[in-house]
Amino acid sequence: MLKLEEMDTHVTMREQLFSNTDGSIVLMNIFHVDPSQADILVAAWKEDAEYFRAQTGLISAQLHRGIAGSGTFMNYAVWENLECFRTAFTSPEFQEKLARYPDGMIGSPHVFQKLTVPGICVA
Repeated sequence: MLKLEEMDTHVTMREQLFSNTDGSIVLMNIFHVDPSQADILVAAWKEDAEYFRAQTGLISAQLHRGIAGSGTFMNYAVWENLECFRTAFTSPEFQEKLARYPDGMIGSPHVFQKLTVPGICVA
């Protein structure tokens, strides 16, 4: 089963989920798994992505894998707003799905928003 670990030492995922944030958000989730279990992770992630696509507010999702046989994966998902993500993520249906992930696998989800850095990028 998937073990969740906080990505940030200053704010928890739960605090993020129940904060008041306007605008689109990005969920980034870093997964660590034994490389021999990569196919199990990808299959479970695909099923989750199909569930999230059926929910209101998902704009896009992309799974990435570290190169050279890495067991580190990154999910990058863009949502219309935090409320849509919170509703989908905290649903009992989704929470039950977490049991399908390989034993010993670690996930570190965190919610982000784009920043404007003058002269470099816009939000």
